[in-house]
Amino acid sequence: MDAESNLMAISFLQPCLDQVRAQMLDDLSSTIPQLTEVYQYYVQMHSKRLRPTLIPLMAQATNGLARLWSSKDPRCDCSGTEQEYLNYDVGGSALANVILPEQLRLAAIIEMVHVASLMHDDVLDESFLRRGAPSAPCRFGTKQSVLGGDFLLTRAVILSTTLGELEVISEVAKILQTLVEGELLQAQSQSQSQSQGSSKLKWDTQLLEPSLLTQDVATSHWDSYLDKTYRKTASLFAHALRCAVILGGAAESDPLRKTATEYGSQLGMAFQIIDDVLDFNGDDSIGKPIGADVELGLATAPILFALEENEDLQPLVDRRFREPGDVQTAIQIVKATNALARSTALASLYAQKAHDALISLPESPSKAALQALAMGAVSRDH
Repeated sequence: MDAESNLMAISFLQPCLDQVRAQMLDDLSSTIPQLTEVYQYYVQMHSKRLRPTLIPLMAQATNGLARLWSSKDPRCDCSGTEQEYLNYDVGGSALANVILPEQLRLAAIIEMVHVASLMHDDVLDESFLRRGAPSAPCRFGTKQSVLGGDFLLTRAVILSTTLGELEVISEVAKILQTLVEGELLQAQSQSQSQSQGSSKLKWDTQLLEPSLLTQDVATSHWDSYLDKTYRKTASLFAHALRCAVILGGAAESDPLRKTATEYGSQLGMAFQIIDDVLDFNGDDSIGKPIGADVELGLATAPILFALEENEDLQPLVDRRFREPGDVQTAIQIVKATNALARSTALASLYAQKAHDALISLPESPSKAALQALAMGAVSRDH
């Protein structure tokens, strides 16, 4: 599925995404002008808006299926009061078209968390660019950028209390926790040997062997990398989509929870692994210089695969690419091996798992769009 097909698959959601963006700008009001300028700088930047796209798509694909849906559907209200809901005609059943106001607000909340994480990342990584423009730290300074990110996170938590589900507040808190854990794991990998990996998460080793690994590797390297990838990226997808179906009436034992969580987790892993591939063969014009992750001393999937094929990379990894010329040498070694193709193959396996996680859902344009986005995550070039 190419980028154009992906765009067509979700074009019907554009009014919804416009409303999410307007909701964010409306919710992020501050009496301090400087603070408003900082966070709105990233909110108004052009981006893929993937996370706020996934939530309404999952809502449309699952609303009407949950066991407690009748308590959520405004058309089932017996009070005689007409309640507001969004109904975008996507050619599916009437139930599948409904996006609850709470689900729309959730999309705005999740994007706030994501934007805050970008602001903090740019401070920690000392990034000069964000999406081709000066980063917030470069434009506003480190202190204001940190405070701007803190403000976004605080607002996200406060707004989550308005959604009417105590469990959703807990899920948002888990998102913040895993993001911080992921950042700490990354910081640790930049300052300590990755052989200390102690992942508590269990990964499907069939994704790594035997077809993708040509020889025995230090699994702790992969444990560390995959754990960090889940916490920094995939956990946000997983918990956000879990929240979406909870708001749609999915009780604790409802299979929809597992479906949404599995889809989000696998898609997030695929998405981040391709990001790591693009660190070696992407386009500088998108605002992330080639080799930026290597410059930070990170051993991502392409580095780990290349390490199997060329032992000359080992001393560079051990010293975290700190010596002059290490970054360029590492890039050359990676490109001279099959590491990028193998990393893409690994991402494809995760994408296929995301696609298959939705098989039990009834056919609908929204389900098709979610599956197209999963497979398209591998073929993207930015």
